[in-house]
Amino acid sequence: MLRYTTKLLILVWSLLALPPAWAQAPENFFTGLNPSLRLGADCYTLLYHIYQGTGVQYEFNASIDFRRLMLVGDIGGGYIERKGIQKDNQAIQNICKNEGRYFRIGFNYNFLPRNSDYNVAFLGLRYARGYSEDLLMQRRLPTQYYMSQEPNLQARWFEIVAGVSVKVLDLLYIGCTIGYKFAKKLKTPTSHMPFDIMGWGMNEKDSNIGVNYYITFRIPLQQGEINVRRPRKGQ
Repeated sequence: MLRYTTKLLILVWSLLALPPAWAQAPENFFTGLNPSLRLGADCYTLLYHIYQGTGVQYEFNASIDFRRLMLVGDIGGGYIERKGIQKDNQAIQNICKNEGRYFRIGFNYNFLPRNSDYNVAFLGLRYARGYSEDLLMQRRLPTQYYMSQEPNLQARWFEIVAGVSVKVLDLLYIGCTIGYKFAKKLKTPTSHMPFDIMGWGMNEKDSNIGVNYYITFRIPLQQGEINVRRPRKGQ
């Protein structure tokens, strides 16, 4: 796992190599026309779980750009609840509930560092951690039941992400991100294995795909526009 992660970091770092003309403009440390902070909320995660009837989840995103490199952080939380009826000699109701929070931190490589609308197309890497409490209850209808609680679940994983963000109004953007989640490590539970991991998805999967649709507000951090690269010496 460490070998593959190291190779990925080397690949991304090679993409971040800047041409000499950029090195002649150290004061232009930020990407694009203006340095900016972007704050967003994921509408897909919230609507998906409400539609599926499996709970409520939320996620917020923040990023700041440094030339082609964008530092990114996500934070989210909520709960997932699943119910089912198992019928054999006697009906059994199963209830699984996972409630907690998670965060991701990492960077993007922006392939569109300079355009008049500040649009972004990127490839990136994330480190993620999740913290949650898991409850498992089995009830033999109508009265008997068994309950197991895992109060301190912790998990970590990595994500390779790709996405775009495009302007729709003056400072308002919409974007989509697709992430491949891998290298999950779950702290050994003491009572039972969880069905879900907050921020990851179903625990039984060794890898996962995550999709986010963000509504983002861009906050310029510098007055004026920087839209022309300095020429190389001798030109």
